[in-house]
Amino acid sequence: MAEEGDGQSMLIGIALHKGIDVGSIAYHWALVIHPQTYDAALVRTYELVNRDDNGRPTAWKTLFRQRPLNGSTKLVGVVHVGRVSASESDLDEFLGAFGPERDDYPTGGRGWTSIGWVLRCIRYLEMSDLLPLQHTDDEIFVRVLQLGEQMDEMLSRGEGAAILRTNL
Repeated sequence: MAEEGDGQSMLIGIALHKGIDVGSIAYHWALVIHPQTYDAALVRTYELVNRDDNGRPTAWKTLFRQRPLNGSTKLVGVVHVGRVSASESDLDEFLGAFGPERDDYPTGGRGWTSIGWVLRCIRYLEMSDLLPLQHTDDEIFVRVLQLGEQMDEMLSRGEGAAILRTNL
């Protein structure tokens, strides 16, 4: 397993944003990674989106990019999931295999959402022994929504850091 700070181990969390998904409940979910902090000038994000750059609805597609989380008016906060034993390039390759164009993943009749895609990626990271987890998908879903509501309340009261972070 990779050690902290060796370039092969990354913090991994779920960034929660308001009002981005068409048809989503509560929040848009995106995976976010960085070797040291989610407050970095640039972090790597992995997300499933259904809008183009102008905000018009599109088919679901994956979007991987370097970007700052600071300054986003839609960011509620980051739920820290753990430390993944992989480099950024390894994660790009690994997560790139799980886009909506693959038809071998059942969505339970609900179709694609950013939430479903993030849960799927987290589960595959865990199944590949890259991310130790002790929660079911349903437990993660409920807990992240609860933590999102708590962070949202903190923001509305003007409390917290530039990027609110809480642990799963």
